[in-house]
Amino acid sequence: LGGCARRTPSAMPLKAVMSTPTEEKVNLGLAKIWAEDVDQAKDVFSFLQSKTYSKEREGFFFGDVFADGVIRNGGFTEFAETVNGRVAQLAFPLAIGETFNGDLLTQIADHPLKVLLLCAFVTYASLPPLFEARQDDRRGASVFKAAVPPEVRKGLVSVFETFELNKVFSPEAELTNSRAAMVAMGFYLFTAALF
Repeated sequence: LGGCARRTPSAMPLKAVMSTPTEEKVNLGLAKIWAEDVDQAKDVFSFLQSKTYSKEREGFFFGDVFADGVIRNGGFTEFAETVNGRVAQLAFPLAIGETFNGDLLTQIADHPLKVLLLCAFVTYASLPPLFEARQDDRRGASVFKAAVPPEVRKGLVSVFETFELNKVFSPEAELTNSRAAMVAMGFYLFTAALF
């Protein structure tokens, strides 16, 4: 199967096994009245309230790899800042270009699928380094390596090194541009809400 990682005979079924490492009690808030005895509701609230929530899987599909990477690295992390910054760097010029076609909030409301696809694409493109860094679970790295042929990867790296683009597109430059774009988008959204 093209999009499926290899399963061992002793592997668990595709059903996710959810675990919350902390022993803290889940706060259901106002939902306590109807959700106190519902385990799925407790799982959802546990996920929303925890910074360490994880999902362990065996033999997962490509979509699960994407979700697994986002869940493991969500919250106020360097990964979240990277993704938000990259989205802002792409969205700000688009927003400026569409200024005379309505305010930003209207544009987002009129084209929600485009917004979601842009965010999903940027998140997808940001995951490979995270999976590559993990030594305990190589399934995610394997799936992403299979998605892009080795020849294409080698060619892109060769062009990047030949033209010394690493001096232009440095991590420091990306961080500076990302933060500037996020501030600009925040200001742009604020003015769109006012006017």
